[in-house]
Amino acid sequence: MNDHRPTAEIAAPFAQQALAVADHLRAQFPEAAVSLGSAASEFSAPDDFWAAGSAGLEAGLAYQDFFGVGMTDRIRAAHLIAFYSRQLSVVLGAFHLGAGLQLEVAGIRFEDWARLHRGAEVAGKRYRFCLQPPATERKGREEDVSVFEQGFIAHLTPVIAVLKARTGLSSGAQWRLAADALAGAFLEIGRAIGDEARGMAEALAIVKRPGSRLYSDELCYEQIAAVDPASGEHISRQYRIRCGCCLYFKTEGGSFCDTCVLLEPEDRRARLAAHLMQNGGA
Repeated sequence: MNDHRPTAEIAAPFAQQALAVADHLRAQFPEAAVSLGSAASEFSAPDDFWAAGSAGLEAGLAYQDFFGVGMTDRIRAAHLIAFYSRQLSVVLGAFHLGAGLQLEVAGIRFEDWARLHRGAEVAGKRYRFCLQPPATERKGREEDVSVFEQGFIAHLTPVIAVLKARTGLSSGAQWRLAADALAGAFLEIGRAIGDEARGMAEALAIVKRPGSRLYSDELCYEQIAAVDPASGEHISRQYRIRCGCCLYFKTEGGSFCDTCVLLEPEDRRARLAAHLMQNGGA
């Protein structure tokens, strides 16, 4: 996940912790890229990157056509906030869960990269985040508001505002998709560091906190059990059940995601059990 070594702007002990987290998780999350230290010229400050009419905003929206046919601006916005929130959650969440480090985004770049899909390389794009320690220390306004939650919401608030103005997709719909992204990323990060339960608990502490912009009644985790058809063994896995909808079903030939909030619970469980059996518990 980290392709660049940290600069002198990060103190040595801090750098070693941060680098260890990035190195440990790089293989599990190649879609999320990070550089540590001061933002170089190839990065844009977050406010500039997400400004109305900016190249970063328009490139992100246009890229969503890669994932579906017949997208409207609202569908592009739904996909983009889910796509961006996912990568942001993975990057910030890795340092938070892996080493208790609270970092902030100093710069952003939307870059080309080759991803593996069914064993073949596919040209794609990803966000690279330049991270550094917060300029000022954040403190909870109340005991149950985490520093991570404050930083995550502060970063996404202007992004969601500009997408609403540009595409008409409501703020509420976007925050639900951001909450989904955070909960999914924390589950996967927890799994990667060998503490899945902690990943879920920390996500739920945010998305179930009344008053949070990320609050949701529907968002939850569910353990799905099945029998591996190859070995006959009983297998199970935790899945994040979404509260938001990416609107993919409204594209040409689109369908519901297996964890979609719009599915009936039994239909969703059947789909997830089939996915679990197909992948042998992975």
